[in-house]
Amino acid sequence: MSDDFDGDTEDNEIPDDMTDDVQEQIDQAVEDRMGDLYEDSRPRSGGCLMILALPALALWFLR
Repeated sequence: MSDDFDGDTEDNEIPDDMTDDVQEQIDQAVEDRMGDLYEDSRPRSGGCLMILALPALALWFLR
């Protein structure tokens, strides 16, 4: 290990503009991923109709 680190953080600080850029990139990536998740989890348009139609078809066949 190096003996260069003496606990002083002045030389090791990240500039605020770089942290803001990184935070913006992270926020954008999270928004993109959340949008993809919500888009994939939406119910399909015909799914509800199929659920309602199956019992009606079963009753019709049983008559």
